[in-house]
Amino acid sequence: MSCPDCERINVLPDGTGTLYLAPVLAHTRATLRRRLLEEDFACSEPVSGILALSVDGEHDLGTTLSRLAEVLSHSEQSGCRATFVPEGQAFGVEHLQDTHLLSTLIARHKARDLAAILAADTLDFHFQPIVHAARPDEVFAWEALVRASSPAGEFIPPNILFDQARAAEMMFHLDRAARINAIRRATERGIHDHLFINFNPTAIYDPAFCLETTVREIHGIDPQVTRPAGFVFEVIESDQITDTEHLRRIIDRYRNAGFNVALDDLGAGYASLNLLSQLRPDFVKIDRELVSGIDGDEYQQKILGKIIELARELDIRIVAEGVETAGEWRWLRDRVDYCQGYLFARPAAEPPAPVHPDAG
Repeated sequence: MSCPDCERINVLPDGTGTLYLAPVLAHTRATLRRRLLEEDFACSEPVSGILALSVDGEHDLGTTLSRLAEVLSHSEQSGCRATFVPEGQAFGVEHLQDTHLLSTLIARHKARDLAAILAADTLDFHFQPIVHAARPDEVFAWEALVRASSPAGEFIPPNILFDQARAAEMMFHLDRAARINAIRRATERGIHDHLFINFNPTAIYDPAFCLETTVREIHGIDPQVTRPAGFVFEVIESDQITDTEHLRRIIDRYRNAGFNVALDDLGAGYASLNLLSQLRPDFVKIDRELVSGIDGDEYQQKILGKIIELARELDIRIVAEGVETAGEWRWLRDRVDYCQGYLFARPAAEPPAPVHPDAG
């Protein structure tokens, strides 16, 4: 399995040139060309089956992509392969190797701030403590939570950041940069406890190759400061996993390097419970929807009780996340190993000291 674009971020070029479109379905080409001409695009068909849009000083590539996003439906955008050839270059077979769906190029134009962040390596992190359930003022681990700002200084919410990366086919780059920078920022801020680092398995093509930079980063740290077993790689978005064998290879790669693995959002659906029995991670994190209001909901308590029982049978340590009230913590403290949530501390750039719910 190869790893496309593993070593570079395809930033859309500036300047003039030609945007070439190749409709996947031949019978849509004439319709598409007619629509583009009606919208005053400078459109021609220099090669049979290929449409060419002129990109000049008046309509640069970004403007052209924005206009295409307005006049074409998403299905039409997804039905075209596209590539940009700068002025002075002739379109040739080699350009066919660098084509993308038009919808992807449009998404990359919208994600230009993300491309700039990755190119400048400016991802930052906040850290939230994971505490011992019975001793919530004692830190067991920290979770690294990605934070980013645009080049203009505007905060970009993490969900928007990852949505843009997914649409622009930049998930590999963002996921890798996040893993590496989580390790660096934690080291800079003196974190010596366990560190939970999120990763999205769908962003990893070949575990042996794609994870090598992460392994090198960790092994490059002073061994007296931290140990491989202190790093816990947390599987996120488990509901989107369709290839369990691929995920198993990723987890095997991490474990062979000496790291631990956690499964996030346990209880959010059947998929996560199925993965629990197949993968047997070192840690599971209980979905916050199950944790919320647990102290006052008997039905919820029965469901969570069965999940906890299953994890215990498999010798898996349990983290309850999203704990926000003292009542939730009191119900959980004798049933789970660790807790995480605003009740103890909010995420912060400088690792915050947790507060005991009974303090004061």
